[in-house]
Amino acid sequence: MKKLSFLLLSLLAVAMLTSCGNEEPVNKQTAVIDIDNRAIQGNQVVFSQGKSTVELDFTNMNIAFSFNFKDVDGDIRSISSSVMKLRLLNMSTYQFNSDDNSLAGYIDLGTGMMYFSYVPGSDSRVYCTSHLLYAYTTTSITNPTNGNNGRHEQSAYLITPDAKGETCTMRISNFMANTSGAVDAGDIQYTGITMTPTADGYTITASEVESSYKGQYTITDLNATLDNQAKVFNCTFKCNGLDYSISGKLFPTN
Repeated sequence: MKKLSFLLLSLLAVAMLTSCGNEEPVNKQTAVIDIDNRAIQGNQVVFSQGKSTVELDFTNMNIAFSFNFKDVDGDIRSISSSVMKLRLLNMSTYQFNSDDNSLAGYIDLGTGMMYFSYVPGSDSRVYCTSHLLYAYTTTSITNPTNGNNGRHEQSAYLITPDAKGETCTMRISNFMANTSGAVDAGDIQYTGITMTPTADGYTITASEVESSYKGQYTITDLNATLDNQAKVFNCTFKCNGLDYSISGKLFPTN
């Protein structure tokens, strides 16, 4: 797992595994997290934001949670899960599902990333995530003038939608504006990027967007698709005369 210069989603990460000082390990943990939801019925996609109260039992390796979302009719619905078994898939990623498989998902205790789907009926479904942290990524950087290129796995990409799902902030850790592998900005942000929820995830686009380092690292021609229900991230943009191509995942298993 790469180092992250930000851990905004660490409520469900390493801190949950141990208590302060030399006390005994924490066996149960409860956290309230923000979630982004897409309710889908046919071609209709309704975005909403809500809260999820997550309870983890590390003794029995169980998870249970409640959450709320807006359905395709515009009604707010609140759901509480049963207690579900956590099954280790890879590294720090666990899978869970209800007995009837109406609720299923993943949680990565290394990054705090949580994803789950809910099937309220035969013709509708809901996909819910904590803010999208693509920590398992490969970034390729090419200088089109001389053909020099570099490739690394040190950057992570955090996508945070606004309340309507119309724009988002993209936050990058260990940003490199070169092909040599040197980190230029440990934590950089781009705000106001156009975002569109889709039946398969999201698209994000921007012709030009300024960074949080005013006057530096402006990016252009940003195009990204968050598909496979947002579990897969593919993105291209230009910065400082360099071409970027990023591919990544929410979880190492997907």
